[in-house]
Amino acid sequence: MSCVIRARNLFFRYQNEEPALSDLSLSVHQQEKVGVIGPSGAGKTTFFWHLNGLLKPISGCIEVLDRPLTEHKNINEVRRHVALTFQQVNDQLFCSSVWDEIAFGPRNLGWPKQKIHETVERWLAYFELKEVSQRPPHHLSGGQKRSVALAAAMAMEPQLLILDEPANDLDHRNRRRLITYLKGLSIAVMVASHDLYLISEVTQRCVLMNKGKIVADMLTDELVHDQYTLKHYGMEVMRR
Repeated sequence: MSCVIRARNLFFRYQNEEPALSDLSLSVHQQEKVGVIGPSGAGKTTFFWHLNGLLKPISGCIEVLDRPLTEHKNINEVRRHVALTFQQVNDQLFCSSVWDEIAFGPRNLGWPKQKIHETVERWLAYFELKEVSQRPPHHLSGGQKRSVALAAAMAMEPQLLILDEPANDLDHRNRRRLITYLKGLSIAVMVASHDLYLISEVTQRCVLMNKGKIVADMLTDELVHDQYTLKHYGMEVMRR
Protein backbone atom coordinates (compact mmCIF):
# COMPACT_ATOMS: atom_id res chain seq x y z
CA MET A 1 0.00 0.00 0.00
CA SER A 2 1.50 3.34 -1.05
CA CYS A 3 2.23 6.25 1.27
CA VAL A 4 0.18 9.44 1.31
CA ILE A 5 2.67 11.16 3.64
CA ARG A 6 6.44 10.82 3.72
CA ALA A 7 8.23 13.16 6.10
CA ARG A 8 11.97 12.74 6.52
CA ASN A 9 14.16 14.48 9.09
CA LEU A 10 12.04 17.62 9.31
CA PHE A 11 13.55 20.53 11.20
CA PHE A 12 11.70 23.79 11.77
CA ARG A 13 11.84 26.67 14.20
CA TYR A 14 9.89 29.87 14.48
CA GLN A 15 12.01 33.00 14.58
CA ASN A 16 14.18 33.25 17.71
CA GLU A 17 12.55 30.22 19.32
CA GLU A 18 13.49 26.69 20.25
CA PRO A 19 13.01 24.10 17.47
CA ALA A 20 9.32 23.33 16.87
CA LEU A 21 10.19 20.21 14.85
CA SER A 22 13.43 18.32 15.25
CA ASP A 23 14.51 15.39 13.05
CA LEU A 24 10.88 14.30 12.61
CA SER A 25 10.23 11.39 10.25
CA LEU A 26 6.87 9.74 9.61
CA SER A 27 5.12 7.76 6.88
CA VAL A 28 1.35 7.33 6.61
CA HIS A 29 -0.23 4.88 4.18
CA GLN A 30 -3.45 4.99 2.20
CA GLN A 31 -6.56 4.37 4.32
CA GLU A 32 -4.48 4.49 7.52
CA LYS A 33 -5.93 6.39 10.47
CA VAL A 34 -3.23 7.83 12.70
CA GLY A 35 -3.64 9.67 15.99
CA VAL A 36 -1.17 12.34 17.10
CA ILE A 37 -0.98 13.06 20.80
CA GLY A 38 1.36 14.96 23.09
CA PRO A 39 1.47 17.81 25.59
CA SER A 40 0.72 21.39 24.54
CA GLY A 41 3.61 22.82 22.58
CA ALA A 42 4.79 19.41 21.37
CA GLY A 43 4.69 20.50 17.70
CA LYS A 44 1.49 18.79 16.56
CA THR A 45 -0.04 21.84 14.90
CA THR A 46 3.29 22.89 13.38
CA PHE A 47 3.65 19.45 11.81
CA PHE A 48 0.11 19.52 10.45
CA TRP A 49 0.73 22.92 8.83
CA HIS A 50 3.70 21.41 7.01
CA LEU A 51 1.42 18.77 5.51
CA ASN A 52 -0.56 21.41 3.62
CA GLY A 53 2.33 23.66 2.65
CA LEU A 54 1.39 26.40 5.12
CA LEU A 55 4.88 26.06 6.60
CA LYS A 56 8.08 24.83 4.96
CA PRO A 57 10.83 22.99 6.82
CA ILE A 58 14.21 24.59 7.30
CA SER A 59 15.70 21.20 6.49
CA GLY A 60 14.39 17.76 5.65
CA CYS A 61 11.83 16.85 3.02
CA ILE A 62 8.15 16.09 2.86
CA GLU A 63 5.96 14.45 0.22
CA VAL A 64 2.17 14.38 0.30
CA LEU A 65 0.27 12.27 -2.24
CA ASP A 66 3.62 11.58 -3.99
CA ARG A 67 4.25 15.30 -4.51
CA PRO A 68 7.28 16.99 -2.90
CA LEU A 69 6.10 20.16 -1.16
CA THR A 70 8.97 22.19 -2.54
CA GLU A 71 7.26 23.64 -5.60
CA HIS A 72 4.32 26.03 -5.57
CA LYS A 73 2.42 24.04 -8.20
CA ASN A 74 2.68 20.90 -6.04
CA ILE A 75 1.38 22.73 -2.96
CA ASN A 76 -1.64 24.01 -4.91
CA GLU A 77 -2.37 20.53 -6.23
CA VAL A 78 -2.03 18.95 -2.78
CA ARG A 79 -4.45 21.47 -1.31
CA ARG A 80 -7.07 20.28 -3.80
CA HIS A 81 -6.95 16.83 -2.25
CA VAL A 82 -6.00 17.45 1.39
CA ALA A 83 -8.47 18.94 3.87
CA LEU A 84 -7.06 20.51 7.04
CA THR A 85 -9.03 21.84 9.99
CA PHE A 86 -7.34 24.26 12.37
CA GLN A 87 -7.13 23.98 16.13
CA GLN A 88 -8.28 27.61 16.40
CA VAL A 89 -11.48 27.45 14.40
CA ASN A 90 -11.79 31.25 14.01
CA ASP A 91 -8.61 31.19 11.90
CA GLN A 92 -10.37 29.01 9.34
CA LEU A 93 -13.76 30.62 8.78
CA PHE A 94 -13.91 33.64 6.49
CA CYS A 95 -17.00 33.44 4.22
CA SER A 96 -20.09 35.58 4.65
CA SER A 97 -22.42 32.65 5.37
CA VAL A 98 -22.28 29.06 6.59
CA TRP A 99 -23.59 27.89 3.21
CA ASP A 100 -20.79 29.64 1.34
CA GLU A 101 -18.20 28.36 3.82
CA ILE A 102 -19.11 24.74 3.09
CA ALA A 103 -19.37 25.43 -0.64
CA PHE A 104 -15.97 27.16 -0.83
CA GLY A 105 -13.86 24.04 -1.39
CA PRO A 106 -16.14 22.37 -3.95
CA ARG A 107 -16.42 25.65 -5.89
CA ASN A 108 -12.63 25.96 -6.04
CA LEU A 109 -12.49 22.37 -7.29
CA GLY A 110 -14.76 23.35 -10.17
CA TRP A 111 -17.64 21.05 -9.32
CA PRO A 112 -20.98 21.44 -11.16
CA LYS A 113 -23.47 23.71 -9.38
CA GLN A 114 -25.92 20.87 -8.73
CA LYS A 115 -23.26 18.71 -7.09
CA ILE A 116 -22.13 21.64 -4.94
CA HIS A 117 -25.71 22.31 -3.84
CA GLU A 118 -26.35 18.65 -2.97
CA THR A 119 -23.07 18.37 -1.07
CA VAL A 120 -23.63 21.51 0.98
CA GLU A 121 -27.19 20.54 1.84
CA ARG A 122 -26.06 17.06 2.91
CA TRP A 123 -23.49 18.43 5.34
CA LEU A 124 -25.83 21.11 6.66
CA ALA A 125 -28.25 18.32 7.52
CA TYR A 126 -25.57 16.04 8.96
CA PHE A 127 -24.38 18.62 11.49
CA GLU A 128 -27.84 20.18 12.01
CA LEU A 129 -26.78 23.53 10.56
CA LYS A 130 -29.71 24.18 8.22
CA GLU A 131 -31.26 26.82 10.49
CA VAL A 132 -28.05 28.86 10.51
CA SER A 133 -27.01 28.27 6.89
CA GLN A 134 -27.35 31.96 5.93
CA ARG A 135 -25.73 33.37 9.07
CA PRO A 136 -22.10 34.55 9.18
CA PRO A 137 -20.00 31.79 10.79
CA HIS A 138 -18.45 34.21 13.26
CA HIS A 139 -21.90 34.85 14.78
CA LEU A 140 -22.27 31.21 15.79
CA SER A 141 -21.42 29.36 18.99
CA GLY A 142 -18.08 27.62 19.37
CA GLY A 143 -19.59 24.22 18.72
CA GLN A 144 -21.44 25.42 15.62
CA LYS A 145 -18.26 27.00 14.26
CA ARG A 146 -16.42 23.72 14.76
CA SER A 147 -19.20 21.86 12.94
CA VAL A 148 -19.01 24.30 10.02
CA ALA A 149 -15.23 23.84 9.76
CA LEU A 150 -15.60 20.07 9.78
CA ALA A 151 -18.40 20.17 7.22
CA ALA A 152 -16.30 22.41 4.96
CA ALA A 153 -13.40 19.96 5.13
CA MET A 154 -15.48 16.87 4.50
CA ALA A 155 -17.39 18.51 1.66
CA MET A 156 -14.18 18.52 -0.40
CA GLU A 157 -14.18 14.70 -0.47
CA PRO A 158 -10.43 14.74 0.21
CA GLN A 159 -7.90 11.95 -0.26
CA LEU A 160 -6.30 12.92 3.06
CA LEU A 161 -8.09 14.45 6.05
CA ILE A 162 -6.04 16.23 8.73
CA LEU A 163 -7.90 17.27 11.88
CA ASP A 164 -6.40 19.38 14.66
CA GLU A 165 -8.43 19.01 17.87
CA PRO A 166 -11.65 18.35 15.91
CA ALA A 167 -13.84 17.69 18.96
CA ASN A 168 -13.11 21.04 20.64
CA ASP A 169 -16.42 22.79 21.54
CA LEU A 170 -18.58 19.97 20.15
CA ASP A 171 -21.48 18.73 22.25
CA HIS A 172 -21.84 15.01 22.89
CA ARG A 173 -24.16 14.40 19.94
CA ASN A 174 -21.97 16.10 17.35
CA ARG A 175 -18.83 14.54 18.83
CA ARG A 176 -20.46 11.14 18.35
CA ARG A 177 -21.45 12.07 14.78
CA LEU A 178 -17.86 13.03 14.06
CA ILE A 179 -16.49 9.77 15.45
CA THR A 180 -19.03 7.69 13.51
CA TYR A 181 -18.20 9.46 10.27
CA LEU A 182 -14.42 9.18 10.70
CA LYS A 183 -14.63 5.47 11.53
CA GLY A 184 -16.46 4.86 8.26
CA LEU A 185 -14.00 6.72 6.02
CA SER A 186 -11.82 4.73 3.62
CA ILE A 187 -9.19 7.47 3.19
CA ALA A 188 -6.11 8.36 5.22
CA VAL A 189 -6.89 10.40 8.33
CA MET A 190 -4.60 12.12 10.83
CA VAL A 191 -6.13 13.37 14.07
CA ALA A 192 -4.40 15.41 16.76
CA SER A 193 -6.34 15.51 20.01
CA HIS A 194 -6.03 15.54 23.79
CA ASP A 195 -9.22 13.43 23.76
CA LEU A 196 -7.74 9.95 24.07
CA TYR A 197 -11.17 8.33 23.90
CA LEU A 198 -11.74 9.87 20.46
CA ILE A 199 -8.23 8.83 19.38
CA SER A 200 -8.83 5.27 20.58
CA GLU A 201 -12.14 4.96 18.72
CA VAL A 202 -11.04 6.48 15.42
CA THR A 203 -7.40 5.45 14.90
CA GLN A 204 -5.47 2.21 14.79
CA ARG A 205 -1.99 3.73 15.07
CA CYS A 206 -0.84 6.57 17.29
CA VAL A 207 2.29 8.68 17.59
CA LEU A 208 3.33 10.65 20.65
CA MET A 209 5.14 13.95 20.10
CA ASN A 210 7.25 15.87 22.58
CA LYS A 211 9.44 18.93 21.92
CA GLY A 212 9.09 18.58 18.17
CA LYS A 213 10.03 14.90 18.06
CA ILE A 214 8.12 11.64 17.72
CA VAL A 215 8.97 9.77 20.89
CA ALA A 216 6.58 6.83 20.44
CA ASP A 217 4.86 5.17 17.46
CA MET A 218 2.61 2.30 18.47
CA LEU A 219 -0.76 0.67 18.01
CA THR A 220 -3.29 3.11 19.45
CA ASP A 221 -4.70 0.69 22.00
CA GLU A 222 -1.21 0.04 23.34
CA LEU A 223 -0.10 3.68 23.54
CA VAL A 224 -3.21 5.16 25.16
CA HIS A 225 -2.91 2.61 27.96
CA ASP A 226 0.88 2.82 28.32
CA GLN A 227 0.95 4.30 31.80
CA TYR A 228 4.71 4.74 32.04
CA THR A 229 5.19 6.45 28.67
CA LEU A 230 2.23 8.81 28.95
CA LYS A 231 3.02 9.88 32.50
CA HIS A 232 6.67 10.42 31.57
CA TYR A 233 5.58 13.02 29.00
CA GLY A 234 2.95 14.64 31.20
CA MET A 235 -0.07 12.93 29.65
CA GLU A 236 -3.08 11.46 31.39
CA VAL A 237 -3.58 7.72 31.01
CA MET A 238 -6.84 6.47 29.57
CA ARG A 239 -8.63 4.09 31.90
CA ARG A 240 -9.77 0.77 30.50
